[in-house]
Amino acid sequence: MLEHGINAVKDGTNFAAVTSAKSGIPCFIGAWPCHAAQGYMGEPQLILNYDEAVKVGGYSDEWRNADGTPKWNLCQAIYAHFRLAGMSPAIFINVFDPAVNKKIASREKCAVVDHRVVIADGIKDSSLEVEVDAEVANTLTEGVDYEAYYVNSALTIELIEGSSAYNIASLTISYNKADLTSITADTIETAIEKVERCKNLLGVVPDLLCAPGWSQTPAVAALLAVKAANINGLYKAKAVVDLDTSEDAADTYDKVAAYKTENGYTDDNQIVCWPLLKANGYVFDYSVILCGAIAAIDESNDNCPYESPSNKLISISGACNAANKDISLPVPEANIVCNAGVVTALNFNGWRIWGNYTACWPTEADVAKHFICTSRVQDWICNSFINAFWSYIDRPMTRVLIDAVVDSFNLWLAGLRSAGALHDGEIRYVADNNNTSQLIGGRFRLDTRSASPTPAQRIDMHAEFDVDMLVSALNNNA
Repeated sequence: MLEHGINAVKDGTNFAAVTSAKSGIPCFIGAWPCHAAQGYMGEPQLILNYDEAVKVGGYSDEWRNADGTPKWNLCQAIYAHFRLAGMSPAIFINVFDPAVNKKIASREKCAVVDHRVVIADGIKDSSLEVEVDAEVANTLTEGVDYEAYYVNSALTIELIEGSSAYNIASLTISYNKADLTSITADTIETAIEKVERCKNLLGVVPDLLCAPGWSQTPAVAALLAVKAANINGLYKAKAVVDLDTSEDAADTYDKVAAYKTENGYTDDNQIVCWPLLKANGYVFDYSVILCGAIAAIDESNDNCPYESPSNKLISISGACNAANKDISLPVPEANIVCNAGVVTALNFNGWRIWGNYTACWPTEADVAKHFICTSRVQDWICNSFINAFWSYIDRPMTRVLIDAVVDSFNLWLAGLRSAGALHDGEIRYVADNNNTSQLIGGRFRLDTRSASPTPAQRIDMHAEFDVDMLVSALNNNA
């Protein structure tokens, strides 16, 4: 039916609502005992809480080998991030594959205690065989004579009450055992490349990269920084790394600056930590504690990383080096570490994070690079822009589209200014920066300027004795 007349319809405004990129999401890289859980996945996994982490990756308190090298290093990240910091989510990239990283432990005689045999790092697979006697083969049957299950990462063989072997004193067991000796720094470096898969697999891009126990290797720390600078060719992050605290490295505060520089921990995309930290009877790589603290601070600021982690209380009981020698620095010594571009710990009315600088300090004078908070804000602004306007790619390039981007992002920046996250910020289309060849090639440039707060890392108060006040007080009481 034809309707005669005129009509007006209100269409939506050509304007994009900018959603801030999430911040403080760590990606932890290393090994967890997944043979005792859901098994090897081979891909980044997004974990929301402690129970899910244990279900997916398993858990063990053996974060390090006897010589201090990393073992189940992802388990300390699980504990630190979900229990100590109480933060969520986190991404984990596991390199331990029980089908590959194993060795044969054939016909091992094991004492039975309380009707059980507990085998550290034992793997329950087709190689498992339980016998009553090593001399005369008498193979037991699972489900009839015994049950096999995991307690944390340990394989437990429990004899079933009523079976013929229930009261036996020893068992001879053949099995495969987890063997992490083939996991090296090269393995971790290969796994770092899997950070690229976080966006398309999980829909999340981490902005903190951490390989606890492994980043003390300079090559690993360097590769983490390279990846942090350019994830998916688009996103920016920070590598949270640790310095080696062994005797041959930086076991005391006065060795930190030289060791850091000599081993190339100087990238503005690195946040360097020293020393180790203690909490609840455990020894942590500082990096996992700092990741949790940064996540908590960001969350308290609506996921904007404009506040420095320095001088924030952390739930630890002490600090130490690799030899477990306690470290408790007075302020002047702690400041020597900080001024080397390293984050340390200070016990001053409680244990605190102490240090505002990325690894490029003191050689880098650019305030947008050398402060942790200002550098992270610049990264976050870039990441937020990419997320907000990705859908604009390949639309017709018109002035309407350009203005929509500029107006939308300026409104978002104004909101940050009102919230105190920025002193000011603006984005502009500058004609002189957009030449003909760029425009006909379907490319245009926008220029953004912003200033976020720097940390008030020093406050000076000058005190003097005022004689006039003294004389006035005495005379007035006469």
